[in-house]
Amino acid sequence: MSASVSIDGLVEPTRVHRRLYTDPAIFEREMVDVFGGSWTYLCHESQIAEPDSYLTVDVGRRSTIVTRSRDGVVRALFNRCSHRGTTVVEGAGGCAKRFTCPYHGWSFANDGRLLAVPYPDSYGPSFDKAQFGLGGLRVEIYRGFVFGTVDHDGPDLAEYLGAASGWLDVHIDRNPGGELAVLPGPIRQEYRGNWKLAFDNASDGLHATFAHRSYNHLGRSTDVETVLARDPAQTEMFAKALGHGHMLVDQRPGLASDAWATMRAMPFSDELIASLTSTLGPDEARAQLELATGSMVNLTLFPNMILVGNQLMVVEPLAVDHTRLTLYLLAAPRASDEVARLRPRVEEDFTNFGTPDDLEMFERVQRGLLVPEMEWIDTSRGHDAGCEWIDPDDGLLTGPITSEAPMRGYHAEYLRLMTDRSPRVTVRTAGANDG
Repeated sequence: MSASVSIDGLVEPTRVHRRLYTDPAIFEREMVDVFGGSWTYLCHESQIAEPDSYLTVDVGRRSTIVTRSRDGVVRALFNRCSHRGTTVVEGAGGCAKRFTCPYHGWSFANDGRLLAVPYPDSYGPSFDKAQFGLGGLRVEIYRGFVFGTVDHDGPDLAEYLGAASGWLDVHIDRNPGGELAVLPGPIRQEYRGNWKLAFDNASDGLHATFAHRSYNHLGRSTDVETVLARDPAQTEMFAKALGHGHMLVDQRPGLASDAWATMRAMPFSDELIASLTSTLGPDEARAQLELATGSMVNLTLFPNMILVGNQLMVVEPLAVDHTRLTLYLLAAPRASDEVARLRPRVEEDFTNFGTPDDLEMFERVQRGLLVPEMEWIDTSRGHDAGCEWIDPDDGLLTGPITSEAPMRGYHAEYLRLMTDRSPRVTVRTAGANDG
């Protein structure tokens, strides 16, 4: 924990202080303690499928290279030359066996080892290249999803995911062969607000009725009352706090029939449905159309990953009041061509007509939180209303989708990470990473 700024008294059981969203010093601590002390989503293996492929990501303030070397091992290396600190890679990604610093020519293997320095005699006999590899993160992979942490001695990924892993399986296993791939060409959106506003919103089942009012009435699905247009308090849909800050909203119990019935008309949908029906018959065609929609399970993995529909959203903090959302389309490699063509059309619908509502709300919240005389954000909905319960099947706090229990759950994990005084963040160079 960084000692320079304290959050003592800023997180209470059913409210949090506005400073968590407005204080630049707290933001800088989050970049160290939250994004260093937890398992952060880095990428999907399909994005670095080939040997020597790599991409760049940020883990808090840490510019990081995620690379697959010739031995097939996926590593996450700090994009920072061990000589004078220059980034050794620019751009989103590529393919390279080695990374050479453009400033003084130090050359690193894509497993992080320092291979060569120019004019080595200038360093003398005490210079040990093995001590100057690129520092890196501890990496673990869950069914293709790559995570990293700066905490080399903490809990493993399976423990950190906990109950969330079963819900991640729901997203994966609904695809033929349990295969997923992240398609290139993500959509990037930015808003002038704190990164936590995206998490506050991710499990909020109440806002859709109000913030997305225009979207709800833009068109009608075949299931005339769309999921978003129904009274959220009168539905069997539920929300869960999954532990470690992870959150869930399961819309499936609230569906009147199936997920495809909630879809509106979209470009080429009629001809693609006709093609599926003529090839597979009406029943199997309908099953294929379910693959074109999302799982109807919104899963949030703290601190930076949100799965909604067939879309993976990565939350990237840029400043205390500036956030980038990067949205990747998830493909099912074994699905039919018709499904492959429909999935982007389905995701375009809400991304283009619904997400802007959310971004506007985030910015309006950020502006409102600048009022110093009103200090607190309330998260008590459902807490004393008798509508939250401990699910006997999994032992998790559960409630209707209007409950703010998941939000309170992630605030509890946030508080733990920001106040845990045990040593956590460590740096290891390339040799240690391979262990």
